[in-house]
Amino acid sequence: MGFNSHDVVTLKLDCAGWHHPYVVDITRMQLGEILLKLDDMAADTDEQATPDTAQTWPSPDEAYAAAPSITSESDWAIRTAAEWADEGLDREWYLRHAAVLDRIALRDDRDQRTAAAEDADAAATILLDLDQAPRGYDARAYVRQQYAQWAADQPYDPWGNSNS
Repeated sequence: MGFNSHDVVTLKLDCAGWHHPYVVDITRMQLGEILLKLDDMAADTDEQATPDTAQTWPSPDEAYAAAPSITSESDWAIRTAAEWADEGLDREWYLRHAAVLDRIALRDDRDQRTAAAEDADAAATILLDLDQAPRGYDARAYVRQQYAQWAADQPYDPWGNSNS
Protein backbone atom coordinates (compact mmCIF):
# COMPACT_ATOMS: atom_id res chain seq x y z
CA MET A 1 0.00 0.00 0.00
CA GLY A 2 1.64 3.23 -1.17
CA PHE A 3 1.24 6.77 0.06
CA ASN A 4 -0.18 9.55 -2.02
CA SER A 5 2.16 12.54 -1.86
CA HIS A 6 -0.88 14.83 -1.93
CA ASP A 7 -2.50 13.28 1.17
CA VAL A 8 -2.88 15.86 3.92
CA VAL A 9 -1.27 15.19 7.30
CA THR A 10 -1.35 17.25 10.47
CA LEU A 11 2.00 18.45 11.77
CA LYS A 12 2.11 19.37 15.46
CA LEU A 13 5.20 21.04 16.91
CA ASP A 14 5.44 21.51 20.66
CA CYS A 15 8.60 22.80 22.32
CA ALA A 16 9.47 23.59 25.89
CA GLY A 17 8.58 27.18 26.70
CA TRP A 18 5.85 27.48 24.08
CA HIS A 19 2.43 28.46 25.39
CA HIS A 20 0.70 26.13 22.95
CA PRO A 21 1.74 23.81 20.15
CA TYR A 22 1.98 24.92 16.53
CA VAL A 23 -0.38 22.83 14.38
CA VAL A 24 -0.61 22.93 10.59
CA ASP A 25 -2.08 20.69 7.88
CA ILE A 26 0.35 20.00 5.04
CA THR A 27 0.71 17.46 2.26
CA ARG A 28 3.01 14.46 2.58
CA MET A 29 5.19 16.03 -0.14
CA GLN A 30 5.56 19.24 1.90
CA LEU A 31 6.36 17.18 4.99
CA GLY A 32 9.06 15.32 3.07
CA GLU A 33 10.58 18.62 1.90
CA ILE A 34 10.58 19.97 5.46
CA LEU A 35 12.25 16.82 6.77
CA LEU A 36 14.95 17.03 4.08
CA LYS A 37 15.61 20.67 4.99
CA LEU A 38 15.84 19.76 8.67
CA ASP A 39 18.32 16.98 7.84
CA ASP A 40 20.43 19.47 5.85
CA MET A 41 20.27 22.00 8.68
CA ALA A 42 21.30 19.35 11.22
CA ALA A 43 24.23 18.30 9.01
CA ASP A 44 25.36 21.93 8.70
CA THR A 45 25.09 22.40 12.46
CA ASP A 46 27.08 19.21 13.10
CA GLU A 47 29.84 20.39 10.76
CA GLN A 48 30.00 23.79 12.47
CA ALA A 49 29.94 22.25 15.95
CA THR A 50 32.66 19.70 15.28
CA PRO A 51 35.20 20.38 18.00
CA ASP A 52 38.85 21.02 17.40
CA THR A 53 40.37 17.56 17.12
CA ALA A 54 43.67 19.02 18.26
CA GLN A 55 42.08 19.80 21.65
CA THR A 56 44.36 18.71 24.44
CA TRP A 57 42.78 17.32 27.54
CA PRO A 58 44.36 16.99 30.96
CA SER A 59 45.03 13.46 32.15
CA PRO A 60 42.97 12.27 35.10
CA ASP A 61 46.06 12.62 37.30
CA GLU A 62 46.50 16.25 36.22
CA ALA A 63 42.82 17.12 36.53
CA TYR A 64 42.30 15.58 39.94
CA ALA A 65 45.73 16.21 41.48
CA ALA A 66 44.43 18.48 44.25
CA ALA A 67 40.96 16.95 44.56
CA PRO A 68 39.74 15.65 47.89
CA SER A 69 39.02 11.97 48.40
CA ILE A 70 36.23 10.39 46.41
CA THR A 71 34.35 9.78 49.65
CA SER A 72 34.63 13.42 50.69
CA GLU A 73 33.51 14.68 47.28
CA SER A 74 30.61 12.19 47.14
CA ASP A 75 29.49 13.28 50.59
CA TRP A 76 29.59 16.92 49.47
CA ALA A 77 27.49 16.13 46.36
CA ILE A 78 24.86 14.23 48.38
CA ARG A 79 24.70 16.85 51.13
CA THR A 80 24.50 19.74 48.65
CA ALA A 81 21.82 18.05 46.56
CA ALA A 82 19.70 17.59 49.69
CA GLU A 83 20.24 21.19 50.83
CA TRP A 84 19.52 22.72 47.42
CA ALA A 85 16.59 20.50 46.48
CA ASP A 86 14.14 23.40 46.39
CA GLU A 87 16.46 25.87 44.65
CA GLY A 88 17.92 23.64 41.97
CA LEU A 89 21.53 22.69 41.54
CA ASP A 90 24.15 24.95 39.98
CA ARG A 91 26.92 24.26 37.49
CA GLU A 92 29.46 23.68 40.26
CA TRP A 93 27.41 20.78 41.57
CA TYR A 94 27.04 19.19 38.14
CA LEU A 95 30.78 19.61 37.48
CA ARG A 96 31.90 18.18 40.81
CA HIS A 97 29.34 15.36 40.60
CA ALA A 98 30.50 14.43 37.09
CA ALA A 99 34.13 14.57 38.23
CA VAL A 100 33.59 12.25 41.18
CA LEU A 101 31.71 9.78 38.97
CA ASP A 102 34.60 9.96 36.49
CA ARG A 103 37.08 9.23 39.27
CA ILE A 104 35.01 6.24 40.44
CA ALA A 105 34.82 4.88 36.89
CA LEU A 106 38.57 5.31 36.42
CA ARG A 107 39.14 2.79 39.21
CA ASP A 108 37.42 0.09 37.12
CA ASP A 109 38.93 -1.93 34.30
CA ARG A 110 39.00 0.48 31.35
CA ASP A 111 38.47 -2.38 28.89
CA GLN A 112 35.14 -3.25 30.50
CA ARG A 113 31.91 -1.30 30.17
CA THR A 114 30.74 -0.88 33.75
CA ALA A 115 27.80 0.79 35.43
CA ALA A 116 30.24 3.32 36.91
CA ALA A 117 31.51 4.20 33.43
CA GLU A 118 27.94 4.57 32.15
CA ASP A 119 27.05 6.83 35.09
CA ALA A 120 30.19 8.91 34.50
CA ASP A 121 29.40 9.22 30.79
CA ALA A 122 25.81 10.29 31.52
CA ALA A 123 26.87 12.92 34.08
CA ALA A 124 29.55 14.21 31.70
CA THR A 125 27.00 14.52 28.90
CA ILE A 126 24.70 16.51 31.19
CA LEU A 127 27.58 18.92 31.84
CA LEU A 128 28.27 19.20 28.09
CA ASP A 129 24.61 20.08 27.55
CA LEU A 130 24.55 22.50 30.47
CA ASP A 131 27.60 24.29 29.06
CA GLN A 132 26.27 24.00 25.50
CA ALA A 133 29.58 22.44 24.49
CA PRO A 134 29.79 20.46 21.25
CA ARG A 135 28.60 16.88 21.57
CA GLY A 136 31.66 15.75 19.58
CA TYR A 137 33.88 16.31 22.60
CA ASP A 138 35.04 13.41 24.72
CA ALA A 139 32.57 14.17 27.51
CA ARG A 140 34.64 12.78 30.38
CA ALA A 141 37.79 14.51 29.13
CA TYR A 142 35.74 17.71 29.02
CA VAL A 143 34.77 17.17 32.68
CA ARG A 144 38.45 16.77 33.59
CA GLN A 145 39.36 19.96 31.75
CA GLN A 146 36.56 21.94 33.35
CA TYR A 147 37.26 20.52 36.82
CA ALA A 148 40.96 21.41 36.58
CA GLN A 149 40.08 24.95 35.46
CA TRP A 150 37.44 25.31 38.16
CA ALA A 151 39.79 24.13 40.92
CA ALA A 152 42.57 26.43 39.70
CA ASP A 153 40.21 29.43 39.64
CA GLN A 154 39.07 29.04 43.25
CA PRO A 155 40.32 31.92 45.42
CA TYR A 156 40.12 29.59 48.42
CA ASP A 157 40.32 25.88 49.11
CA PRO A 158 37.05 24.77 47.46
CA TRP A 159 36.88 21.64 49.57
CA GLY A 160 37.16 23.34 52.93
CA ASN A 161 40.46 21.71 53.83
CA SER A 162 42.63 23.57 56.28
CA ASN A 163 45.87 24.98 54.89
CA SER A 164 47.87 23.93 57.91
